[in-house]
Amino acid sequence: MDEKKTNDAKQVMLVQQADDGRIRAITGMDSVGNLHTVEPTRQNMSNLLNVNTQDSVLETFFKKFMQEAENPSHTGIFIMTENALDKLIRIDFDPEILENYRVDPATQAQEQRFEPLDTSKIDLDDLAKKGIRMEDIEPHLRAMSYGHKSNGLVDMKPELESGFRVATKGRVSLEEQADGSLKVIPHYWQEKPDLDAPFHGVLLDDEVKNNLTNGRHAGKVIDLELEQGKLTPCYVSRDKWTNTLEYMPVELLEKRAAIKNAALSEGRQIDFYGGGKVLLEGYTTRSGYKRDAYIQIDAAERNYEFTFDGLDRKRYQAENRAIHTQLRAARGEQEAKEMGKAPELTIHHMILKAAVPDEAYKQWSQAVKDPSKRADVKAFYIQGMVKDGQGEPFNAWVKPNFALGKMDFFKWNPDRAKRQGAEVKPVNESRMQVAFNSEGKTAEAVKEVKEPLKQGQQQPTPAQEKRAVRTNRKTGSKGQKQ
Repeated sequence: MDEKKTNDAKQVMLVQQADDGRIRAITGMDSVGNLHTVEPTRQNMSNLLNVNTQDSVLETFFKKFMQEAENPSHTGIFIMTENALDKLIRIDFDPEILENYRVDPATQAQEQRFEPLDTSKIDLDDLAKKGIRMEDIEPHLRAMSYGHKSNGLVDMKPELESGFRVATKGRVSLEEQADGSLKVIPHYWQEKPDLDAPFHGVLLDDEVKNNLTNGRHAGKVIDLELEQGKLTPCYVSRDKWTNTLEYMPVELLEKRAAIKNAALSEGRQIDFYGGGKVLLEGYTTRSGYKRDAYIQIDAAERNYEFTFDGLDRKRYQAENRAIHTQLRAARGEQEAKEMGKAPELTIHHMILKAAVPDEAYKQWSQAVKDPSKRADVKAFYIQGMVKDGQGEPFNAWVKPNFALGKMDFFKWNPDRAKRQGAEVKPVNESRMQVAFNSEGKTAEAVKEVKEPLKQGQQQPTPAQEKRAVRTNRKTGSKGQKQ
């Protein structure tokens, strides 16, 4: 069982159909767990779903599978590597061998985690051989970690067998390896596609060539020979960055009667899902506004392409103004709510480079988690604090202010003063309130805090303080002359 999961990074999935017992390979699925499948053959291997890099829709499928107990559409799920699948194809899916790869959907739904690829595991030596610099792919790493190609071309100087390097460019994607590392896969740029050569066993007609040359999409569905002797209806597009031709089987696209809250008439649905360009009227943008666009299926990006040439951008101007007013009011209400909330307070082991006593850290941390304990929180005297980057060390009583989400600093113990009925305010309140971020750094500079008076010591009068200042100045000036 371990061998099947480590021979190859790509994990593929098979299902057994309940009606006839046939084995099918999964190429994709929609948001509610409906499957797109093909015959499990070597020719289809590259199009199969990679269960290591898919999103939570796979978990949806496992849950749906368990819900179909009374009327199942599938009677088994099998997960294996491409190497294992190749062996099974050669032995015509021997039932005893196939059974070794069966998985329990309940366990799989619980254990499956859908996280982006860890880009820190990129094989840097392999990257160097391909002549790709990490700084060039960094802007694209987030998209690549979710299985997409880079959103643009990257310079490359791949090393040939002769040892020479050739400067070129292309898009890049990530591929997980058996040892858990990631390799950057180049998709090289070409000046233009060879439209006269057979594309997956099929010669393109003049209409398609013209559409691909003047635009990027074939404009209609094309039957391609993805499997030997079998034609599969596909959309075909030219990659806008590399100029390579890419295909997407029609069965992988979920057909909808509405896109972005805009309905498509039956006639436009026929044209659109037939590969043509149609007008989508009054769709809703991500920002919530109304707009028109021409849309067409993009096989290279496996998505829809939106274009706006020739359309009236002011058509929904009045309606969008009303939407803008509503959105602004909603944002204002949200900001008002946020302003009424105290920022979250985080307790750290260090405050201004001084260690927080263990007792204080424990008590304050418990109060953060349990508001009922906040009334009993005490101040602690912390010595040797230093404001960020400068200043002499200072000592002060420190106590969390949960209402304002910050730490307060005091000359005297505020808890003792509270018992005696005196009101104690934080030192230099306008300058001394310090908020801490998640790393424990101060958000505001802290001014010097004087040592608290010793027990029995009287507070100096303003006149005494002035005389002390004058004395210090004279002493300091004499010292400089000497």
